[in-house]
Amino acid sequence: MTKFSTIFGIDLRTLALFRLFLSTTIILDLISRSRDLVAHYTDFGVMPRSALMGQLSDSSFSFHIINGSATFQAVLFIIAGLIAFLLLIGWKTRLMTILSWLFLISIQNRNVFILSGEDNLILLLTFWSMFLPLGARYSIDAALDPQNDEKPNAFFSAATFAILIQGMSMYFFSAILKSDMRWFPDGTAVYYALQLDYLVTPLAHWFRQFETLLSGLTYYVLALEFIGPILIFSPIFHRQLRLLFMIAFITMHIGFYLFLEIGLFPLISITMNLLFMPGWVWDKLTIRMNRSVKPMIIWYDGACDFCLKICNILRVFLFVNHVLIKPAQDNASIYDAMQAHNSWIIKEGENSYLRWAALTKLTGQSYVYWPLSQIMALPFLQSLGDGIYNFVANNRLSFSKITKRFFPFQARELGNGKIQTIMVLFFTLFVFVQNISTIPASGIQLPYEYRMVRQFLGLYQNWTMFAPYPELDSPWPIIPGELRDGTNVNVYNGKIELPDFIKPEVVSAVYTSSRWRKYIANMEDQSYTDGPYSMLLNYGRYQCRLWNKNAETSKQLMWFEINFNVERTQPPGIPKILDRRLVWTHQCFN
Repeated sequence: MTKFSTIFGIDLRTLALFRLFLSTTIILDLISRSRDLVAHYTDFGVMPRSALMGQLSDSSFSFHIINGSATFQAVLFIIAGLIAFLLLIGWKTRLMTILSWLFLISIQNRNVFILSGEDNLILLLTFWSMFLPLGARYSIDAALDPQNDEKPNAFFSAATFAILIQGMSMYFFSAILKSDMRWFPDGTAVYYALQLDYLVTPLAHWFRQFETLLSGLTYYVLALEFIGPILIFSPIFHRQLRLLFMIAFITMHIGFYLFLEIGLFPLISITMNLLFMPGWVWDKLTIRMNRSVKPMIIWYDGACDFCLKICNILRVFLFVNHVLIKPAQDNASIYDAMQAHNSWIIKEGENSYLRWAALTKLTGQSYVYWPLSQIMALPFLQSLGDGIYNFVANNRLSFSKITKRFFPFQARELGNGKIQTIMVLFFTLFVFVQNISTIPASGIQLPYEYRMVRQFLGLYQNWTMFAPYPELDSPWPIIPGELRDGTNVNVYNGKIELPDFIKPEVVSAVYTSSRWRKYIANMEDQSYTDGPYSMLLNYGRYQCRLWNKNAETSKQLMWFEINFNVERTQPPGIPKILDRRLVWTHQCFN
């Protein structure tokens, strides 16, 4: 490979690791969202479809708006989860990537008031992944590709260039947008960020006492975001600098995770950075791991299509590529033994293993899953495993018919055709212009048609994380209400009590999830407050529906008011200013 393709290429094993993290993050995102499925995605909740229509652009789409019931949304969540799982194991990987991208756009467009930077990033990474061979290693697709072992690990295409540039664009343009003096020269930005009690963890409460260290971290983050995206592509000391800056960015996001309640953003950012894992790291790991392995052969029934596929899949997913796979018919004594025991045979030196014991031995060869072999060797699991094996062995011809239909052997091309390559290059330029337009000094005004394409494909990006400076206001809600019988209640937590305005010990714990934190913070600054699309109006209606759904007439919620305590951070050494704001009064029956 040329120097350029080495710098902008991605090892196929790295793409496989990226696929595992990307699909896992999608699954975790679905699990997190499902906790508030009714509140955030149904007509019963804070975003009924009638209110959503005023917030979507003309080109946006979502099949989550076909029906407003919880059952329908749950079915879509389950389908999206199954697709993400198939992406995880790498079955029809490109198709599953495309479907995951479609479902991500759809679910994000269903409620736009709870979105944040993590949603932009995961959608962008999934978009570029549609053009990448994510299933070329450690996948079912790889196991069923007869030519897979012949393909080199080093891979370069327009899509590898695009996704690497996309990843570093997040940092570079974020650094450009950090133009306030709190970043430079004052060096107080991290101080201000960790004063946002509604956003920070208990660990951050303790850590923010070290103001000198906070100043150093401010300069470090700004310098890393400016310099890292350039030097990570340096042709000089490329091997060392790539690994160094990849680790630097990952550790920065680990710090974000420890100090800030920002949902899955650290995880998806770490996932993006893993794309920069160089191939030589995998080579060294493989050499080190293979030093301790022993020669091993899997002998299978050569007349059984299903058996060969299972052997290939096991070899791929157990990371035992050094193990050979041969048809038993090639060795007369092995074939006789296979027929006598109706079992595959694993040979290690002079030792032979059958049925479940063979699988246990094979698992023990894996430098990832070898501890599992100790559990598999337990007597009761051996008996159960042999029973399962016998059932599969006796029905292997039937299973072969199924695998020929749904899991055929198929050679897969790694690269893209000319049309796909042109598309990738076009959209690389497209998102670059989009990023440039976010810089105020650029003066670029994107035309309507441009914005419609951007919204349709989910290519929006504006990396304003703590830019131009961190927020100064830290809000938390207080929502007192009254029932028909005059009882005072705390509407926010659903309790029969009069809420107080005393600051909680851990303000961030007031918010039950990062999605609710985003939604309620938008309510506090009174974003989207016009007409029938008002967040405050629809939140009020939701609280009335929620409280009164099963309440007796005398215990129905009559009215409530939405207040916020808002602490405004002052320069170091000056106490915060507390402001109490009444932003909404709601009558449930008027």
